[in-house]
Amino acid sequence: MDYLSIVFQKDNGVAKIILNRPRVLNALDAAMIEELGDSIKKVSNDPEIRVLILTGSGRAFCFGADISVFRKAQNHEGTSSVEKLLEKAQEVILLLAEMPKPTIAALNGFASGLGLDLAMACDLRIATPRVKISEAFVSMGLVPDGGGTFFLPRLVGSGKAAEMIFTGEPVTSQEAERIGFINRVVPASEFEKTVQDLARRLAKGPSLAIICKTSAKKKPPWKSARRIKNRGALPKDLPPKL
Repeated sequence: MDYLSIVFQKDNGVAKIILNRPRVLNALDAAMIEELGDSIKKVSNDPEIRVLILTGSGRAFCFGADISVFRKAQNHEGTSSVEKLLEKAQEVILLLAEMPKPTIAALNGFASGLGLDLAMACDLRIATPRVKISEAFVSMGLVPDGGGTFFLPRLVGSGKAAEMIFTGEPVTSQEAERIGFINRVVPASEFEKTVQDLARRLAKGPSLAIICKTSAKKKPPWKSARRIKNRGALPKDLPPKL
């Protein structure tokens, strides 16, 4: 697939996906969602790639869904409908969350809505001081439908997650680091080098151990329990909805 909405790079075991619609703050449209899904699968399936960096071009990481595209989709049915676009976006976030390799969200600017969900689906988040994050769904009368209600409490705790979801107010990178959402805030002049150095360090590390750790962290507990049950390690009367 030829990429028009993203840039895909690969170098010494590190893949980099750059969201590349800077004029609309890298907002997600149908083409970008499709290209993201394809590129993330490529990273997962390439044995030469050991680490993935996800970042944005320009002054934003990802502003979320391209509202103009989603509004037009309200008048369509089938593959162009809002429901289908949202399903595809959710599939991309799930692919990223279940990536069997370490993932780094390099937050170069504002991240909100589905864009924030993309960042939360990564293992690590590095940011510049100017970054702000927001669960902006409430401003449109929506709930975080890209996995935010699952990811956010695990990162910042249920109370802070509820506040962010209920108010939708932007959170600075310094506050996001304090509450555990961001791993590290670094000066803009050191940002690229810090992210690349971390990626190279992970790429040279013991991949099996890292994969086991990331897999355990990312797996929802009911999936782990169901897998154990299927192997006969749990009682057969395990609740069917687990």
